[in-house]
Amino acid sequence: MGEYAKYNNQDVKIGTCESMYYLRYEDRMKVSPVHGSVNPRTETGLFWRLPYPDEDNVNPGNYEVYNRSERLWKKEEGDKYAADFSDPETIECPGTIQLTHPSGLLVNVPCYHGEKLLENTGDIKTFWNGKSWSYGLAFIKNTPDEVYPVVKCRHCGNMWRYTWDDILPYLHGELKARLEKYA
Repeated sequence: MGEYAKYNNQDVKIGTCESMYYLRYEDRMKVSPVHGSVNPRTETGLFWRLPYPDEDNVNPGNYEVYNRSERLWKKEEGDKYAADFSDPETIECPGTIQLTHPSGLLVNVPCYHGEKLLENTGDIKTFWNGKSWSYGLAFIKNTPDEVYPVVKCRHCGNMWRYTWDDILPYLHGELKARLEKYA
């Protein structure tokens, strides 16, 4: 269900259900509530768009990429390679990935968010082929008490709430500076 608000006397889409894909948390007071939609000024438990610096000139409701996320990685002094964010406990909440092949074959498999491979069983054998990163900071979520970072698996879309202490070491630059105020 689409969520709408008024911005500059025009109705703009700000999100879908609880996901405010087109509205930053700090911009919630720039819009006015519309009857039948969430009130972004007072509602808690919403997932808000991150304040990406390259989108500073975009008005509420006008973001092109609706479901953007920020890769989480860090490189410690002396490390040769950067390390992506990892949380092995997420395998307890697998998602689903649908794989397709030009032959018409369609397969649904569990997504373990890059933490482990599927078990090899019968005709099915799984391998990594250039393993990619899996977790991205997708939203911030406001609760009655504070604002939390929300991480999602970019493959299946499952999401988890973390603390800022967990996530800030994996952020960089201006986006990190903007989000530190919530820590």
